[in-house]
Amino acid sequence: MRFAFSDEQQMFRDAVRAAFAREVSAAHVRQWAEQSQLDRFDAIAAAQGWLGLGLPEAQGGQGGGLVELALFFEEAGRVVAPSGQLLSMAALALPLLQQTLGGPGPLAAALDSGVGVAVVLPAGLPPDEGGTLVRAEGNRLEGRVPLVLDAPAAQQLLVPLREGDVWQLWHMPAQAAGVQVEPRRLIDHTRRYGDVLLQGAVALRLGSLDQAAMARVAAGAALMVAAESLGLARRLLEMTVGHVQQRVQFGVPVGSFQAVKHAAAEVLVDIEAAHSGVYHAAWALDHGADDAVLHAWCAKSFASEAAVRTADRALFLHGAIGYTWEYELHYFYKRAKSNLELFGAPKRYRERIADALQLAGNAD
Repeated sequence: MRFAFSDEQQMFRDAVRAAFAREVSAAHVRQWAEQSQLDRFDAIAAAQGWLGLGLPEAQGGQGGGLVELALFFEEAGRVVAPSGQLLSMAALALPLLQQTLGGPGPLAAALDSGVGVAVVLPAGLPPDEGGTLVRAEGNRLEGRVPLVLDAPAAQQLLVPLREGDVWQLWHMPAQAAGVQVEPRRLIDHTRRYGDVLLQGAVALRLGSLDQAAMARVAAGAALMVAAESLGLARRLLEMTVGHVQQRVQFGVPVGSFQAVKHAAAEVLVDIEAAHSGVYHAAWALDHGADDAVLHAWCAKSFASEAAVRTADRALFLHGAIGYTWEYELHYFYKRAKSNLELFGAPKRYRERIADALQLAGNAD
């Protein structure tokens, strides 16, 4: 059954889509990516109040829950928005502070100013697996964390450290003594990553949260990547359908060929399944369902792979034009590929699902 949105949620989606249409065109994204000006989008996000999505209005945020946040990231995916800072802030940093302090705490001012915040966890792992690469010696942190999302643009760092079943959350300025960020330029030029090296950096311990709370935060962050992948897939299908209706071979549009119709239908099935999975998981997390984290794992695994399958078919069905730098498809293709790994690859989540459901056979 397809997830049904309330009138308010549909109005929110329409407002976000209209804002992206005004502020984040394909030409804008190309310029920002080619000229390394992703901070232009960061300024738009701050001006629009997007950094506070999902945070209660009483705490300086824009309100809404994970369903609204997923709607936002789906729309961001449709335009390949440079969403690294938004993911760091709205999907990781603020939920961590909510669980630890009950509010935005030291990041309150960043909601309006657009100050970059990076959560020092490796982008290639589920967020609740990457907290052992840094150690605390008193109030000084030591360690190296590779591929931290949006680290090169960050002015503040949140560092979650795992100690047994408890996570300690630390905070420091990104320019503090003992902090070094080495930018890493990956295939997706619409995102910033960097390796964070901590060498006796002085940090402030904010508090702690248990493993169950960290798992919910991590599941929500992975789910937002899934929502963005869903938006990518929707836009790729629209682009492909438009192209095959116009491209003519043997005197007829290639979209009339049975093989092309089958490929498009398979993509649509993937998208509809991903839609239901993403929004059911968001609803389940919002309502504290017992199996909500499991649903988020399923959604991340399926939606990110569905986006890659869609990107592969879109590239094939576009023919030679799909491979050109001047055509915008490559931005979607690269984002789909990077989202596959961001906050954990599908294989890792399938292993978790199998363990949780006791699907693996006993070797004895």
